[in-house]
Amino acid sequence: MGEENFYKTTIRLDKKTYEKLEQITKNRDEKLAFVIRKYIEKGLAMEYVDESKDIIATLIREQLEVVMKPHIERLAALSSKSGHMSATAAFLNVQALMDLVPKENKRNVREMYENARKKSAAYMKTKTEDWENDI
Repeated sequence: MGEENFYKTTIRLDKKTYEKLEQITKNRDEKLAFVIRKYIEKGLAMEYVDESKDIIATLIREQLEVVMKPHIERLAALSSKSGHMSATAAFLNVQALMDLVPKENKRNVREMYENARKKSAAYMKTKTEDWENDI
């Protein structure tokens, strides 16, 4: 870059800041003006990011939705199918009990169903690690 691309300005630094910059210039073997310009550029970039974080967050959310939506829809469909299969199995069991068990051995099927439903609800509330230890 030629000198025509630069503007000259004067800044005042406290001793601690100046000494830090001097140490950086020695460690990197760079000129003080170059190091100061780099830190100003980084500060401005961070300011831009800070001002733009809502836009960036919105873009990230949109991209996550694009990526995750097909998986979420697939899981919802699988969950729905599981619910249908569970309901089918439950009512098939009730129907089998009604049709196949002799009258003299039948108990109240509604009562049996309610008891089984309560047990399954309690089972669903059990933590996985609790029932894995019982197996």
